Amino acid sequence: MNIILIFLGIISIAYDAILILINPGTFLDIVVSFTHIWLALGAYLIFLGIYRIKTGHSFWSIWKKWIKITFVSVASAGAVIAFINLIFILNPAVVGIEDKAENVILLGGGIDKDGRLPKSVISRVEKTAEYLKKNTDSVCVVTGGTLKWLPYPEAPELKNQLVNRGIAPERILVEDQAKDTIQNFQFSLKMLSEYRGASVREVLDMPTAVVTSSYHLRRSERLARRIGFTNIKGIGAQCPVIYVLHSYVREICAYVKLNLRILITGEPKKIVE
Repeated sequence: MNIILIFLGIISIAYDAILILINPGTFLDIVVSFTHIWLALGAYLIFLGIYRIKTGHSFWSIWKKWIKITFVSVASAGAVIAFINLIFILNPAVVGIEDKAENVILLGGGIDKDGRLPKSVISRVEKTAEYLKKNTDSVCVVTGGTLKWLPYPEAPELKNQLVNRGIAPERILVEDQAKDTIQNFQFSLKMLSEYRGASVREVLDMPTAVVTSSYHLRRSERLARRIGFTNIKGIGAQCPVIYVLHSYVREICAYVKLNLRILITGEPKKIVE
């Protein structure tokens, strides 16, 4: 058991290192990366294994009864909440390749310190290109600004990748200011309204497809509807296998955070022109 704990700890730390290596960021970006939850977990598991070897008993055994009860209660509640949120995450509304959407919003999902998009985002680009080739009347907004600690905005590179896949540049609007998913929709909405010469209300009611990774679809759709989009569905892109575990853990945390934000502040609210 002790060796297993140490072994799992090493795997967890290695997972953190692999995620950093395959999508390198600047020094500060790496320091604050969410991937370090795996580093923390790995260090804790190794500590438990070594503690058991040195003392001959588990770390759990020295806890007082009230601490054990509190820990088990909180952990159980957290597990239930995480499972419920995962069910929602796994059931987004999905657009078929033949379904007509007047507007397509391609969400950015990260860029490395050299201005390259990770494979998970390239997968989003490929899905978008496939849809735009089938639906030649659709206009696409690529959205993603310069994230904290990184030197490049995502949107221009998203456009470059779409153009490289045969999409006409004039069909692509570049929104390079958004810092998060809420701003992705808010700024894309404004850009589409100006481009089409239509009111915000008219754009909100247009059939719209949002392209992002499958794990991110449900939260994206929920945010879009809260902002006011009435006819929006998602196009899910595959996530590379190495990212799957981390991506869903992070998305569960983000979905819980969104629920708390809505409950406490009521934000984001609908945009009314």
